[in-house]
Parts: sequence; structure tokens; C-alpha cells
Amino acid sequence: MSENKFKKELGLFQVIAMAAGGMIAAWMVEIKLWFELSGVGSSVALITCAILVLSLCLIYAELTGMLPYAGGANIWISNSFGWNSGWLCFWCVMLLYIMAMPTVSYGIASMLGYLFPVTFLQVKIIAAVILLVWFILTNFEIKFLARIQNVLFWSTLVISILASITFIGSEQWSINTLKPIFPKGFSGYSAAVGLLVMKFVGFDLIPQLSEETNFPRKRLVVAFIGSLFLTVLIYCLAVIGVGGIVSQQWVAETDVVDPRVADIIGKHWLGVVLVVMGTGTCLTTLSGFWLSASRTLYGAAKQRQFPIVFAKINKNGQPHIANILVGVTSVYFTVFAPETWVNYIYTIYGIAAGLVYLMVVLSFLKLRKKQPNWERPFYVKHANIVATVGVLFCIWILIASVMAMEVGAWLTLLGYAVIGIGFWLYARYKQKSEPDVWKPFIINPENTPINSK
Repeated sequence: MSENKFKKELGLFQVIAMAAGGMIAAWMVEIKLWFELSGVGSSVALITCAILVLSLCLIYAELTGMLPYAGGANIWISNSFGWNSGWLCFWCVMLLYIMAMPTVSYGIASMLGYLFPVTFLQVKIIAAVILLVWFILTNFEIKFLARIQNVLFWSTLVISILASITFIGSEQWSINTLKPIFPKGFSGYSAAVGLLVMKFVGFDLIPQLSEETNFPRKRLVVAFIGSLFLTVLIYCLAVIGVGGIVSQQWVAETDVVDPRVADIIGKHWLGVVLVVMGTGTCLTTLSGFWLSASRTLYGAAKQRQFPIVFAKINKNGQPHIANILVGVTSVYFTVFAPETWVNYIYTIYGIAAGLVYLMVVLSFLKLRKKQPNWERPFYVKHANIVATVGVLFCIWILIASVMAMEVGAWLTLLGYAVIGIGFWLYARYKQKSEPDVWKPFIINPENTPINSK
């Protein structure tokens, strides 16, 4: 039987690629929503959002260095506010990762439609095959996945930047076409700042992989900042590149934006390259959220918040049982979930992300007082200011999301909450009926050794 531990095989640049790859999804399709929210001004909203997310990244960097365990926020919140609060965080985080899965099929759907006609059923079949292949890959050593992610992400980075520069340098691009920069004024801009946080959910993959890194913990902050910077760079250049060529109305009426813009400037070959690259980008997103979900389940199982079987690791250092559950839920939400589910993603994401991030910021402050002697390889300066920015940002995310929620989204969220309550009650029942197996356990440096790095 193999030792039940993760293998330390991930370097700094691999972690950056995996985290940024999780954030950079099929923007060529989703950019339509960005323009609907705030036109070309969505680039300013994305930069604002990234600056605010930076406060969260700094907090995450300190907490990850101090408690570098798979499970991330669940572990931190459990140490701060107890097992039950950690369980709530775990369930919210799982929602974030589960909801990312449909973006893969819908992103691929729109992009493949640029190359050849494809029915929605065919898209779902393709997505199911992709998920099956990815399930197989997730059970190999993580360094194998990291190599794939490296190639996909860095290729995406280079091609997307070159494409945006090509758009901006074309004869069809004009600064006048960018106007009005904020077609919906401050209300559209502020709503975009609150809702576009979804595009940066992915930096929290780093804590999930912290047990598998082979570089000093104090350098984790570089992974957070690096992945955030590269993500906002790609997004903003894309908005400015297409926004100087086509109108907001044109964006709203097209299917996949960047490749169609490439056709307008007479570079169909670039459109084909962008579609191929965009499909690969969807895979990086799938990989990032899949890895995060499986390790979230692993951490919850270690703390007896979920059946302990999900903490098992195979000979390749992968939580294979957790991968099975992630695979099943991925297939359901990608292949069988109703199409309306996708319409709710941004607002439900905001509710779940806002709540989790708020709990993390509060845990950051509490652990500073509760456990001042725990080693912090990276220490946030001006902690109160950073935390205040983080709290205000989280509150705004929640407000913007609630204001944009539809009835169907509320019902979806309620259904997920009911399922969660069932799992929580099951865990509490097991704690009484099988106390030896299900005794609550909170991972920290006092009971779980930390690698010297």
C-alpha cells in the first residue's frame, strides 16, 4: 500500500500556470457579458477587480504559507471559527468548482461553431469525452498534468497577447470606436466590479496544491500575484483589442468574438488559431477546477467533514476516490444539467465567492491574535488596511450578486443548500454513532507536520 501523502513535484512556474489557467476561461465567449455590463469600460472594471482581489491574494499567501494543507480556506476557517464554520466554507467552495464545469462545454460549443456546424447534443457528447479523458489523466502523477497545463497556458498567453496586439495595430482599429467607454455609467462599472470576480476565482487553486509544491513557502506570494497579473493582462488586452474595431451591439449579436474580429481584419487564419487555443484554454480551466475540487474533498475528509474514504491517495499521489466524485458531478453539470444553469453562474458564483472570501479575511485577522506564534513565511504588512479592503470588497461582491439574482438562481442555490444540510447532518450523526472514525479533527501545525520549506 502506498504512503497516503501527496508528492512534492510542482515548481513555482507550474503553479502559476495552473492557477492562471484556472482563471483564464473562454473569454472569447464570455466577453459578451462583460460588454453588456460595462462596454469597453469592463477593462477598467477588471483592473479594479484585480486590484481588490490582490488584497485577498496577500491574505491567502500568508495563510497558505502558515497552513499549507490541501483544503485551503476550509482549514483556515476551521482553525479560526471551528469545525462547523469550516464545513460551511467547504460546501461553498465546492459550489464554486462544480459551477465551473458547464463553462467548458458552452465555451467549446461556441468556438467549434466557428469552424463547422455543431449541434448542442454533439457538443455535450464532445464534452463528456473530454471529461472522461481528463478523469483518466487526473489519476496520474500531478507533474504529468502540470506539463500539459504549462504548454496550454503559456501558449494561450503568447497567442492571446499577439492577437490583441494584431487587432490594435490593424487599420480597422480606432480609439473612437472605444467610445463610450462606460455606456452604462457608474452603475454598470460598479456592477461589473462585483460580478467579474468570477473571472479571478482560480487563484485559490494555489492553497489546494500547497502540499505538492517543491519551492519555499515564502515564495507562494509570487504565484498569487503572478497568476493574477497575467490573467488581467490577457483579459484587458482582449477587451481593448476588439473594442476598438467593433461596436457593443456587434459584440452582443455575435457568437464568439475574437475569431470573428480576426475575420473582419482579413486574418481568418488567426481566427482558427484563436479557436484552437481557446479550446485548450477551456481544458486549463477544467484542469484547475478539477484539481481544486478533488483536494477540497480530500481536506474535508481529513477533518471528518466528509467520508474519510475521500482522503485516500493512489500510488501516483492523487486522491482517486475524490476524483471519481468530481468526475460524476462534472458529467452531470456539463452534460445533463439544464441550459438555464449557465445563466445563473455569475450571480451564484458571487454569492459563494463573496461568502468564502469574507470568512477567509476574518480568519486571517483572528488567527493573527489566536495563533501569533505559528510560523508565517510570508507576513502581510499593514494587515488591518489590507483586511479592511478585503472585507469591503467581499461585501460589495455579495450586494452586487444579490441585486442581480433571478428567481431560478435563488432556487438553484436553495437546492444546493438543502443537499449540503443533508451531508452536514449525516456527518454529525456519524460523529455520535461512530465517534472513533468520525471524531472532528482540525488540521494545524500542532497535529500535522509541515514540510520544512
